[in-house]
Amino acid sequence: MKPRRPSLRSIAPYALLGVAVAVTTLTGCQQRVAAPRRAAAAAAASQRDARGLFDSIRTQLRTLPEAAQLELAPPTVVLDSRSSTDGEEIEGILRRRPGASAEPANLVVVEKGNARFRDAVRPGDQLKYFGVPDRDTLDRLRETGEVDIATFVSIDLVVAQVLSDNELLIVGGFPQEDVAPRKIEVWRTVDKRMDEILRQLGEYVNRREPPLAWHPTPDESSIAQLTERLNQWLRQVGLTGKMATAKDWKRPALLATLPESLAKTPEMAEYLSDADLTLGAFRPYESRQLQGATWSRDVARWARGGAVEPVEVASALFDWVARNVQLIEPDACPPRWPWETLLHGRGTAAGRAWLFADLCQQQNLSAVAIEVPTESGAYLLVGLVDGDQLRLFDPALGLPLPGAEVGSVATLAEAVADDAVLRRLDLEGQAYPLTADALAKAKLGVVATPFALTRRAAEFASRLTAEERMSLAVDVDGAAERVAKVTGADGKPVLWPHPFQTLADMLTAKPSQRRLAVREFLPFAWRPPLWRGRLQHFRGVKEDPEAKRDVLDEALDDHRAAQVYYMDRRVRPAEKRLADVPEDKRDIYRSARTSATFFLAALRYDKGSYEGAQQWLQNAAMDDASAEPLRPMIEYLTARTLEARGDFATAADVLDAVEGPMATGAKLRARQVRERAATVAEEAARTDQAPAEAKP
Repeated sequence: MKPRRPSLRSIAPYALLGVAVAVTTLTGCQQRVAAPRRAAAAAAASQRDARGLFDSIRTQLRTLPEAAQLELAPPTVVLDSRSSTDGEEIEGILRRRPGASAEPANLVVVEKGNARFRDAVRPGDQLKYFGVPDRDTLDRLRETGEVDIATFVSIDLVVAQVLSDNELLIVGGFPQEDVAPRKIEVWRTVDKRMDEILRQLGEYVNRREPPLAWHPTPDESSIAQLTERLNQWLRQVGLTGKMATAKDWKRPALLATLPESLAKTPEMAEYLSDADLTLGAFRPYESRQLQGATWSRDVARWARGGAVEPVEVASALFDWVARNVQLIEPDACPPRWPWETLLHGRGTAAGRAWLFADLCQQQNLSAVAIEVPTESGAYLLVGLVDGDQLRLFDPALGLPLPGAEVGSVATLAEAVADDAVLRRLDLEGQAYPLTADALAKAKLGVVATPFALTRRAAEFASRLTAEERMSLAVDVDGAAERVAKVTGADGKPVLWPHPFQTLADMLTAKPSQRRLAVREFLPFAWRPPLWRGRLQHFRGVKEDPEAKRDVLDEALDDHRAAQVYYMDRRVRPAEKRLADVPEDKRDIYRSARTSATFFLAALRYDKGSYEGAQQWLQNAAMDDASAEPLRPMIEYLTARTLEARGDFATAADVLDAVEGPMATGAKLRARQVRERAATVAEEAARTDQAPAEAKP
């Protein structure tokens, strides 16, 4: 049994008339039941349904920044497919009440009987009636005259009275009945969103519930809906029944290289089992990773600048990480995914390395973690696969290892063959902790997460368009084969344990770690425009000229929009307004203001407005006590703006004054800046002394 394919004639009136007329016209477009078709036709229809659902998922991922609720009293869902009696969509029809033929159609009836109106709904709730085709559906109809799957947006109605579990009345009504079943949801305005946030965070801090997807973000309702749609899509394409017995799937051999103390723990067993890697379902935390992958993809697109060659692209991405992610000690940082490191702009050396590798993967570049044994433990580098060479980057220093040629990046082979390469990073009285002998014993780690090894990640990524492409799944065995061929490597590559250890640490996080994670996340939960600004910042300006035709995106998909949200008065309130805020919230609001001010400075730097960046770095908010944890990064970015403006001497002095974990890298950069200043001065002197006709 299959609904008739919607046509332009049947749906176009919705776009031309008002909402009331749209619902009236709906009656004339009732679904007609076709005669039974063959099994092949039914399967084809199911695939079309799956394509339509996948299109809605793609749209939702693209528009997640706009889904952020900017108020602390937003509506939240109280009844949908997740809370229906059978776990299926609730579909209602719109009728007149019996014996009330002269009245508007205001009776909503759920014929399937899977609603719970008496338990879940009360007068005043918002009923979302999905009866108007969305813009994509209407566009396809205008182009072709018909669509395989029509997707709908909701009409927002108000519940007047609950009559039974499957019947209710709405306020007002419509001139005509609509007897075609339409998806419905019920939402309710929560008066005390901040209290709800605290309740959710309290569950996490006190009981570690849930251990992963605990973040009460302004778009958490959309993330929950995304997870539900992803799993509906898996069922519709039939993957849930095939993956568990797929003959073409082999367990990644590289999984066997994980330390047994990690891989064999009860917490990790479920995530590394064949059943989960081949079958499973999208978890809420994986939807966050999908969202984070869109962030990394978009950042990598614009942060590379005009770089073309792989080493140039990687160097630009690495420098962006160094400027935007403050280095902190592991004991000051709870376990974090790359998307969390991006969000906060703070991370450990391993966090920086992981984010850099992720950005490289989004640009189709391969980066591996390099763990070098030293007396004080493993020291971490990142290697960019460049042909048969590995180009070396130090995430703790925020610098590439300098090669023999000025401006080049040293290779693993160079550094192993000549210890002088590493000695270029010695400071007076402070030797660089690596030697050529130690580097020769380095362990190369392929970077991937448990989610990246699943068939669901691979299947989802394979169906994205070229413009939407993002790195989700990793063929770790294939990557290991390529890495094994690089010059200077000793021993076989392994799976980098850090992402798997991060998952294990999250599943077993101590109360102190959970409290720290919550405290640092609160500014984004309590000041929603800060979250929205961050998402706009990451998305940046689309490079695809076709996207510019979408006037709705053009106003939002831009760094200018991020600046607006960062400067929102709720995020950057005047000091006199903060004086009236309760003390327990004041520190959070100050922290939000400080973070937004720094993000504004970083954004202005990215746009090439170095004077603008310097002005934000000198803003009064940076003198607040809440800015002290950011002080090293504030000073580092200040030095970078001075350097970009040609004030090398002052830039070097500021870098020399940086303290904390970033001090060594800052001092090395200060030395490089002074060397550059000397070179510029020598070139200027030679130009002044040259004959006039030789001057440019």
